[in-house]
Amino acid sequence: MFPKASFFKALAWGFAVTLLITFLLQRIGFIKIDFDEYLENVLILGSWWILTSLVFYYSRKISLHKKNLLKILYLALFFTGILLLDQWMSIPDNPVSIFLLILFWMGIARFVAPAFFKKYQKVIFIVYGLIWMVFSILRWHETYLREHHEMAIFMLLIPIPFFLLLWVFEQWKRMRDLENQKNQAELAMLKNQINPHFLFNTLNNLYGLCVEKSDAAPEVVLKLSDMMRYTIYEGRKKEVSVSQEVAYVENFLELHKIRHRQLPKIDFSVSVSEDKLISPLLFIVPVENAFKHGVEKLAEEAFVSITLDSNQEKLRLEVENNFDLSSQSTAPGIGLENLKRRLELTYPGSHTLQITQKNGIYTLVLEILWSR
Repeated sequence: MFPKASFFKALAWGFAVTLLITFLLQRIGFIKIDFDEYLENVLILGSWWILTSLVFYYSRKISLHKKNLLKILYLALFFTGILLLDQWMSIPDNPVSIFLLILFWMGIARFVAPAFFKKYQKVIFIVYGLIWMVFSILRWHETYLREHHEMAIFMLLIPIPFFLLLWVFEQWKRMRDLENQKNQAELAMLKNQINPHFLFNTLNNLYGLCVEKSDAAPEVVLKLSDMMRYTIYEGRKKEVSVSQEVAYVENFLELHKIRHRQLPKIDFSVSVSEDKLISPLLFIVPVENAFKHGVEKLAEEAFVSITLDSNQEKLRLEVENNFDLSSQSTAPGIGLENLKRRLELTYPGSHTLQITQKNGIYTLVLEILWSR
């Protein structure tokens, strides 16, 4: 997110360099600071501070190859020419010098922030074009130095903070967009991890039925086909309805009922008063784990209890199963870690996932608060 630590470091370096150069220039008499002109001093030093900070901030992105070195040389020569011209004309607040200084700072801005300058260059030219024309009119007024000097300088400097705030906003928006793109790419990767994981387990089950020449094998193939169709076409969507996810889990349970000779006790209780939209393929992970780590490793009296409730406020999924204490593994499975990460990305701050293991009973409770 923005601002980054490097930006604060750039501000600190920019502040230190600006104060040092200002102090040295004043000491050698190159510039004179009127300490009574608070507004002018704050705006000028603030502008130098921010612009110097931008140079530090972009220093890693600006490689000093021949082309950039030439740009820096041209800007330095241009600025030197402005100072010589202003000294030669010897006119206080010379409109010609002010115009050239505006172009110089535009060149600096284009060098350190080319993308931002290119995007808003028309606005920048229009704003400063109008300000320079008003400044020129005020400058040639007879009472300028007495009545309009401070206002004219203020007009020249006041747009700078607004453009800097706009730049900060653009940086924040860019960082947010990059983070969203990263999250979406990670979500897509995590969804793709679900399909092979489930397919591997189910094909193992189907292989066992085929070896036994079971009449249930064709029906398993059909159920598997329906489930894979769902994972391929619905799984790539951002959201699906809760009822679609329920139907997917029901197919999964039916597949296991077909496979097992000694049917485990399966209880699936569903109450959907609000058929909200939800990220796909969330329910299958805890349900599949209940069979993989419970039913598959218990010789008898295996059970799986699933309770799903979706109302106007939240969705609550509870999966409970017994397991063999002697074969208990402390390492979390890929599927469960996958589920946790997906929940963090999709429902940050609006979900809870609680897992308990007590007396051979494994319980997973997932709650998702619906956004309003």
